[in-house]
Amino acid sequence: MDIYYRVESRFWRRKIGNKLDNWITGIDNSDAYVDTNQEFRHASPIEARKAAFDHYQSIIDVLYEGLNKKYTHDYQARIDLQYFLDSGNSVELGNENKFKISDDFLNAIEVYMIVEKPFEDKKLKANGTHCIHGIRYVDYSDRLDSDLIENLKNLFLERQYYEDYNYPTGKEKVLKHFDPIGGTAEFYLQTPYDWDNLMTDFEGQELMKNNNL
Repeated sequence: MDIYYRVESRFWRRKIGNKLDNWITGIDNSDAYVDTNQEFRHASPIEARKAAFDHYQSIIDVLYEGLNKKYTHDYQARIDLQYFLDSGNSVELGNENKFKISDDFLNAIEVYMIVEKPFEDKKLKANGTHCIHGIRYVDYSDRLDSDLIENLKNLFLERQYYEDYNYPTGKEKVLKHFDPIGGTAEFYLQTPYDWDNLMTDFEGQELMKNNNL
């Protein structure tokens, strides 16, 4: 079986103004959009993983330079980096329950685990691409990214692959109690997610129902 990692990023390098006005006046904003895809492979998957997260963090650090700020932690980055993920061209709808329609919904900086050629005698057989970390566009900076729970499930799946195939995890394997969001104590390979703050936000929200963590 092969495990490798991929980092994808899609964001605006600068503010572009009103897209419709720009289209009417013939302004080309293609140079303002960044779309990257880089793979990381190594005989030891944990080394590929480390390289992927180093690359991920380098993107985050460059964006923070553009904000003239210093990166502090993942929780704050989810707010700060909306500057690059949200073009400001969304349309807001609804009265009491407001929501936005935007073509920025694919904008993100994400790390994926790619699983290829699993051994037939192992119980984990499905090939696949699994997002294990990411900062994405959100409609409102005070609302949680709904994909966080799926990422957490993928982290548990990643840990299971490493255990079943006896891959070394170095110091990356950590134990976290997910009791506040209806889970249990779980081992996973560490990412920049600030789970303490995120779990505080998750508590009491409908998003956590029926997730079976």
